[in-house]
Amino acid sequence: MKLPIPRKLWQRNVSAMVVVVAALAVLVVVDLWPDWSRYRDTVAPPHVIAAGRSGTVDGQTWSISGVRHLDRTPGPSARPLPEGTVLQVVSIDRANGPAGDLCTGVITDGTRRWQAESVGGYTAALPDNVSERCTRPGPVQFSFLLPQDVVPTAVDVTNLDGRIRLRLQL
Repeated sequence: MKLPIPRKLWQRNVSAMVVVVAALAVLVVVDLWPDWSRYRDTVAPPHVIAAGRSGTVDGQTWSISGVRHLDRTPGPSARPLPEGTVLQVVSIDRANGPAGDLCTGVITDGTRRWQAESVGGYTAALPDNVSERCTRPGPVQFSFLLPQDVVPTAVDVTNLDGRIRLRLQL
């Protein structure tokens, strides 16, 4: 024998379900959406500049001016690269960049990503008036320590928090 569900209980359950769904929607919008947006900004570039081209993003014009593959760190007192690695040095022309507009580089092969080497790491000497963190106007140079078998496809210029500003295809 089946007992009927009282009408008031049914209405109360439906009302409670509406409140729970509304609370979950608020939780997603307030708590999860900002984190998801921040993560998405670290993997999906808002601007992509094709290989061999220049592009303007936020008033700054960007283009790759050179890529060098080195099997040893340049300089007389440079330490040797770890076995099975190469140093890839990417030079980027940047026009109209303000001073103190901090950035860093990340290189990708489409699947994996590597951060640019920092001061004290495996880096090539910087030419005059070139920065490695966008600390002054003008060109930027990033050095990447990569496994020998990697074929990079792009360099991402990122903010210090990891958000991608633009992608320069190689």
